[in-house]
Amino acid sequence: MKKLGTPKRLATLLLSSGLAITSMFSAHALGAKHALLIGVSDYPHLPQNLQLDGPTHDAEIVSAVLRQRGFSKDSIQQLLTQEGYTSPTRQNILNALEALANKAQPDDFFYLHFAGHGSRQPASQTSNDEADGLDEIFLPTDAKRWSSYIGSVENAILDDEIALYVDKIRDKGADVWVIFDSCHSGTMTRGAAMPEIRYRRVDSNVLGIPETSIIKQLEARNRGNSEATDGGSFQQWDLPGYQQDLGLQQALFKSRGNTSEQRGQLIAFSAAQSTQTTPEMKLPRGDANRRFHGLFTYTLMDVLGSNANLSYQQLAQQVLARYQTTPWRNSTPLFSASDMSSTVFGGEGRGVQQFNARMDGRTLNIQGGSLAMLTAGSEVAIFADALAKDEEALTTVTLNQAGTVTSTAKLGTIDTQGWPKTLYARLVKPAVDFSLNVTLLPSKSLDQAQQQKLAGTLEKITKQEAQLTLSAIDEADILVSQFDGQLWFLQADQTLPCDQQRIEAATLQTCLDTRQPQRLLNMPLPQPSKAQKVLKNSLLKIANAERLLESNQRLPGTQQQLDVSFQIQRGGETRDLPLNTQPTLKENDQILFRLENTSRQRQDVSILFIDSQYGITQLYPSSGQPNRLQPGEKLSFEWHVNVETVGTEHLLLSSQPGTGVSSDLSQLEQPPLHVSTRGLGGGKPPASGGLEIYSWQVSQ
Repeated sequence: MKKLGTPKRLATLLLSSGLAITSMFSAHALGAKHALLIGVSDYPHLPQNLQLDGPTHDAEIVSAVLRQRGFSKDSIQQLLTQEGYTSPTRQNILNALEALANKAQPDDFFYLHFAGHGSRQPASQTSNDEADGLDEIFLPTDAKRWSSYIGSVENAILDDEIALYVDKIRDKGADVWVIFDSCHSGTMTRGAAMPEIRYRRVDSNVLGIPETSIIKQLEARNRGNSEATDGGSFQQWDLPGYQQDLGLQQALFKSRGNTSEQRGQLIAFSAAQSTQTTPEMKLPRGDANRRFHGLFTYTLMDVLGSNANLSYQQLAQQVLARYQTTPWRNSTPLFSASDMSSTVFGGEGRGVQQFNARMDGRTLNIQGGSLAMLTAGSEVAIFADALAKDEEALTTVTLNQAGTVTSTAKLGTIDTQGWPKTLYARLVKPAVDFSLNVTLLPSKSLDQAQQQKLAGTLEKITKQEAQLTLSAIDEADILVSQFDGQLWFLQADQTLPCDQQRIEAATLQTCLDTRQPQRLLNMPLPQPSKAQKVLKNSLLKIANAERLLESNQRLPGTQQQLDVSFQIQRGGETRDLPLNTQPTLKENDQILFRLENTSRQRQDVSILFIDSQYGITQLYPSSGQPNRLQPGEKLSFEWHVNVETVGTEHLLLSSQPGTGVSSDLSQLEQPPLHVSTRGLGGGKPPASGGLEIYSWQVSQ
């Protein structure tokens, strides 16, 4: 067994695997499939600034992906605040859940998706079995304010009410997958860096919910005014699976006495932990026709549409990995299941990802779009038979246009004589854009001349470097600002300190009250003669690191050839670390990392470390060290956490078939940005092989 030394720094854990897709989709083996999609965008009894757009758009893409995955049109019921659909009132939602429970049969599969506002309220004193004394609530379209007479927000749906219907379905031997794209706590102001963003939660004061001591403590914790753990014991670890409060998932998985082996499985995915908020924003970013979607729903459907078959564990890992390439990294989805290793939708085996297509004159219309990695410029192969082998393709075409769920290709002079009416398209080569979108975020202390000078410097840099693109503020990945004699690099979900935001005096106090602590990267303002060079080199380092993370999501990979496991030691205790989490680790934690080549061929393995200041270091192999693992060969190493680079860090594992001369990724190494990381309150990616990303958060 090979063993590595002990690197100095460490970071967050999440795994996403590249998959080779080799066979057709398989439907749920025995039972029928049913879906209920709840999308609440309109709230007549709530203020205008709390109206949403995304939930109804979410239902559209979820329905499309479900159809792709074997659900019939008639099996998908939608309650939407949209003309032509049944309204998602409290009673209509409960009636729909009751009807599903009544029709459930053994081996059926039920998919339930809730998109809209959420909140929290004090649990009933007569039936309070909530660990934190709070009930999570989902707000239907007829939700009103708190009623002291009934002791609840009027017409709200409690977590326990949803759980009771889920139990009824499972008791009949049917599996249930519940998705919650709403959040139930977390206070955040709308950041200047992301103008096209809304939050799917309603503050307790807006609903008139009494300010109990529990809610006050919760709001204080959300603003970062209290520490949740001293890191002393496993019960206090900030790791999903060890947490005391899992919000809605806690209610769903609560034991109610039925432990029959015939009981159906439960899978529950939530957009954020109970102390976080979740956004909706215009997606896909950069698309002229982008629309508001819940980030969690869009990301989940993006992964499902891009992979023919996954386990729930793999799906969770890929969603978390995808979050690392989005403009929003301040919330961590929660994933729970009776069996995370079971296949999504109860399928069996791996499937080929292909799409129905039909000709309209000389245009080919394909029932698949950006959610399945079909984007303008992508190459797809066309087949006459769904079971045709790859070498039996009729032709290969390049997509001219692509929407979220449909795309088109011009056939030009291609001879289509004898082609059947129904065709099948398979992705051959995705069109991947690895450019980093950057823009200027003016600070309050930046005068007009300074702003023009910095904007001009950014414009020159982006014209010189193809991997850097000057973008609008709502499409930016990195925002550059200047104040206090420093250059600042903000991620798109970060905001300037309140006193540097160009906001009205009336809203300044709200910002001071609600802005969460953030760690912003900064560096001393360089001399004028060196400003362009220093800024360019800094942005290129950021681009290189971000491209590595993005390459895992958008480049075809191989099947996972390595068996990977992690453990954490703290205070003399050792625990397995779930791979579908993004935990917070503290100084002196020790990580034990093991992998085994489980394939039948040799694998060239490289391990890269990306710190929170965009430095890239190859941990394995070291200079001149062979990195080819034979079939069955194992590798292990360990290292200790310190707080040298507090923030989110990543471990990247690359595995490529070991043929010819052994290869590694040392050419991607780069030193970190030499910047200070201040907490403020208020090369080319691999062209082949699999790339897996593990991430963690280092906290002081």
